[in-house]
Amino acid sequence: MMEVYYALLRDGGPRQKAREVVASFEPVLIDFSLTEILGALDMRVRWPRRRARISYVDAVSYHLAQGRRLQFLTGDPAFKGLPGVAFIRISGSRSGAS
Repeated sequence: MMEVYYALLRDGGPRQKAREVVASFEPVLIDFSLTEILGALDMRVRWPRRRARISYVDAVSYHLAQGRRLQFLTGDPAFKGLPGVAFIRISGSRSGAS
């Protein structure tokens, strides 16, 4: 949600509209634990060097999706070919970077 909110504001959208868009996802937000955060950071440390680096937010998001058997939606090429990943084109995205 942080990246969605940031992208909407970065692309010149009105603050109130960005807040409304993000708030619309509140019913499907999930809680997560310290154990899950640490697992995500362990995964990030072990991330293959041949792949592009991923952000902390992406590491946590992918790790949570994997643990819950959810589809991970991204436009980031660092996740290409990984299990459980679906690519989306993000309007205004700069080469899929997050």
